[in-house]
Amino acid sequence: MRWVTYLSPSGGEERSGVVDDGCVFGYPGAQSVPELLEENRDTLADAYHKALAAPVEIIVEFETRLCAPVRPERPVPARLEGVWTRLAPALVRGTDDGVVLPAGETALTASVGVLALFGGQGRHAGYTPACLWRTPGGGPVSLSVGPAIVTHDEFDGSPLVVEASVDESGVARAELDGGLAWAAEARDGRAAAALSERSRPLERGEEVYVDGGPLGEFELRVGSGA
Repeated sequence: MRWVTYLSPSGGEERSGVVDDGCVFGYPGAQSVPELLEENRDTLADAYHKALAAPVEIIVEFETRLCAPVRPERPVPARLEGVWTRLAPALVRGTDDGVVLPAGETALTASVGVLALFGGQGRHAGYTPACLWRTPGGGPVSLSVGPAIVTHDEFDGSPLVVEASVDESGVARAELDGGLAWAAEARDGRAAAALSERSRPLERGEEVYVDGGPLGEFELRVGSGA
C-alpha cells in the first residue's frame, strides 16, 4: 500500500490518499496518514480498500500537489554518517515543497536514506525515502520525505537502497538493513531515519534525482523552495 498526504483541488485542504495505477484516490475518512498508521494492519488495509472503492476524488498522480506524508511532532532520531543525532521536526518537508537555499549560501549537500515509521506499540508501519539537505558547513536546512509511505506489507526484509544522482552521475547512496536492525535504538518513537554520507556540494539549479526503488522516487532542484 502507498499512502500520501495531498492538497485537495476541491477546497485546498490536506487529505489522505492512496496511490494506485498512476492516480491518487482520496480517502473518504477524516483521519490523517499518521493517524491511519497508528491503526492495526487489518484496519489500515480496510481503509486502503475503502479509498479505492469509494474515493472522494481521483487525481492523476503527476498532477497532484503532494505534502509531507507525515509531520513529526517530536525530534526525529537519525543515524547520520554512522552517528545518532536528532533532527528538528520543523525540517520535514514534502517532495513538492522544493529545496530552499539559505541566504548567503551557494550550495547544499545531500544525504539520502529512509524514514521508517512506527505505529502503536512500536509496530513497524512503513518506509518513505528521505533526503537531508545541509549547508557545506553542516547546518541542516530541510529533510525532504516522500512522495509516499510504502507500508510494511510491501517488503520482505531485503536490503533497501536509496541513491541520488545528478545528470545520471551518482552523488550519494545508502544501503540499509531491511530488517530494521539499524533502528533498534529509536523504535520507542514514531519515526527514525538512516542517512548516507553527504554528497559533494550541489549548486543552485542542479537537479537531484532520488531513487528508492520500491520506495518511490522524486526529483528536486537546489534553490527551488520558497
